[in-house]
Amino acid sequence: MKWWLYIALKQLFPTGKVVSFFAAVSLLGVALGVLGLFGTQSVMNGFHSEISLKLRDTTGDVIIRNYGRPMHSLEALKERLKSMPEVESVEFVAQGPVMMVVNNVPVFPMLRSYDTISGECALPIREKKFVRMGSIDDLDDDSIILGQRLAASVGAGVGDKVDVFSPTMLDKIKRDEVPMAASLDVVGLLATDYSQVDSNIALVSLRRMRDLYNLGDGSHSIAIRLKESAKDSAEAFAKKLVDEDIVPRSYYVTTWLGANEAFLRVIKMEKVMMSLIIFLIILVASFSICISLYTSVLRKTREIGLSAAMGARPLQIAATYCFQGFAIGLFGSILGLLLTFLLLHFRAPIAEFIVGREALIEFYHFARLPVKYELKDALWACGFSIVLCTLAGFLPAIRAARLKASEAMRNE
Repeated sequence: MKWWLYIALKQLFPTGKVVSFFAAVSLLGVALGVLGLFGTQSVMNGFHSEISLKLRDTTGDVIIRNYGRPMHSLEALKERLKSMPEVESVEFVAQGPVMMVVNNVPVFPMLRSYDTISGECALPIREKKFVRMGSIDDLDDDSIILGQRLAASVGAGVGDKVDVFSPTMLDKIKRDEVPMAASLDVVGLLATDYSQVDSNIALVSLRRMRDLYNLGDGSHSIAIRLKESAKDSAEAFAKKLVDEDIVPRSYYVTTWLGANEAFLRVIKMEKVMMSLIIFLIILVASFSICISLYTSVLRKTREIGLSAAMGARPLQIAATYCFQGFAIGLFGSILGLLLTFLLLHFRAPIAEFIVGREALIEFYHFARLPVKYELKDALWACGFSIVLCTLAGFLPAIRAARLKASEAMRNE
């Protein structure tokens, strides 16, 4: 082992101690910085991934709309879309806000359709796995499936009746007619574990939705579900529909990503801003390491002078302190990664203890914190910490290297 490497390790790990006080504090500071940086990025990645998945499930891979107006005579277009090799399923979608009265309590959810006749399901939220305490197969023109949290907010359950009023009933009120509510039986509860859906969405049959909104044979949009092999090329598929005139020019074609671009951009911006804050914290920690190493140089001036008198070159003396900064950054980063994996593994009880499960659902819309680890985030966090800590040892190293043996030996 090189003598300067031995001295560097000896100062970090003195005889009789596992680690020096300076090294312990520095390692902890770096570890907490890596924990904050990598942990924050992993949680934000999880939010982005889960929210993207839920948005895709609730809008479809590709959506065709008519700029807010109903669309009619769509069967020929539907068959042409279904014949395309990239397409798995095509579904007519009708949706809109309604007033729903349950146990004399009014609520205003978003009502969405499900084609009970064709059974086409382009939106995964309507799949059987998301319907609990009931079945999607029980849905007909006289029934409804409520979001689980929506049902809980009004005390409704499977077997109860709800009264639904649509905005088109206002026309009857204007004509001094008494609007008759649609009385529907609750046959299931929708549970996606995403509160934006579970607290705001209810499902009815396509025929019932058309009747409530006086759509005739029309719908508000067409949702297209692509095959797994084509999901990553949704933008190209949407462009193909327009360029090859498969969809009339009067219609608007977009993807789930385009429809939610602004929202997803906000999530990415939050990740960047939180990462910058943690970067600054690590930067402050590196300054403290620099000051500690510089103080160590001042305290050990005579020892440095003795080493120089015995033939140590300035570069070797400088390497002693640079290596200490590097070692603190390396071992602190490893400790930080271990702490990140440990805390995020037990994130559910920790999050519930700190903010409570209801607060977690209310503010973050998930019953649990989603996490997605990415190797590049770990490399960035560790690399940034190691580089900063190594640079923190650079200034003390220069000071130590410039000391002349004769002057250092006279230092008291």
